[in-house]
Amino acid sequence: MLRNKSNPDLFLLYQSDLILRVKNARNLENERRLLARFAEYLNGYPPSPELAKGFLARFAQRKTRTLARYSATIKSFMKWYGEPMDDFKVKIPRSLPPYTEDSDIEKLFQAIEKKKTHKSCIVRDALMTAVAHKTGMRRGELANLEPGDIHSDFLVVRHGKGDKDRVIPLTPALAIRLENFTRDMTPTEKVFKLKPPSISMKIKKFARKAGLDNFHTHSLRHKFATDLLERGANLKQVQELLGHENIATTEVYLSLAGGSLRQAINLLDGEQKPQPEPDTVTLKLPRLRKPTPEQRAEIERLERKLWPELFVEPHHYDLRAELLPEDIPEELSKHTLQAI
Repeated sequence: MLRNKSNPDLFLLYQSDLILRVKNARNLENERRLLARFAEYLNGYPPSPELAKGFLARFAQRKTRTLARYSATIKSFMKWYGEPMDDFKVKIPRSLPPYTEDSDIEKLFQAIEKKKTHKSCIVRDALMTAVAHKTGMRRGELANLEPGDIHSDFLVVRHGKGDKDRVIPLTPALAIRLENFTRDMTPTEKVFKLKPPSISMKIKKFARKAGLDNFHTHSLRHKFATDLLERGANLKQVQELLGHENIATTEVYLSLAGGSLRQAINLLDGEQKPQPEPDTVTLKLPRLRKPTPEQRAEIERLERKLWPELFVEPHHYDLRAELLPEDIPEELSKHTLQAI
């Protein structure tokens, strides 16, 4: 049925599926724009996997993640059309997020505190940065945060990525700062009163003043995840706090917080060769059913001398000791003790 439609009707019909599937307005617009370029590329010819690959080949020099995103859009359309492209995949190389040192975070806050203009915004900017650092919220989630979503020891992220809500506990100090800052606000005000791009620009500006290269709002989210894993949080907890749909997305932080790898490398420091174990000799006191008083006294004297901390009752005569040869006193002659 779809193959009987013209390309304009075909792409118009697909808009309904696109709207139902893509919730983010920005992503929806990007996909619409790419599909319009694909329709122009077809030039009236019916869609086919071969033409779709030819269209994607135009973007072969783009970054791998960009090509993968374009590929996902076109493949979804082709699957809907009934011509799936199962043999076409864009492999995204494994890359690690940048690691941020604790000292870098300190420099960032110092840059905020020392700003020379708009000093009335210092409290807000410092709090906003602290919230990003201690909750891992995305810039859009920070922009949408309202006083009504902040509670005594947690906050609720409304309409996060994928239009999902989640709960993030707050440290006591951060909870108090948020309570004081929002005390006179209405429940539906925006806490920081900044749009997502403005938040990004501010963080980048502070980072430049602090001498930090390639630092942005998402760097604080990376730092949040890495700190949690380094302090013993499990992967599932971090996934829920970050709002990741797929735990594989969270697993990338394990390499940055590779405590077990550090422990393995630390074995190289102060490396010592294993020392040989000392020679041992095993001795037993002979079993005497009815020892004479002299024998009993002699055995007890030797027991107290050899094993004072492990002294046994006099009536138990089957004893073992591991001794260095030079520790064996002369009194232990074969006439007194012998191996059984």
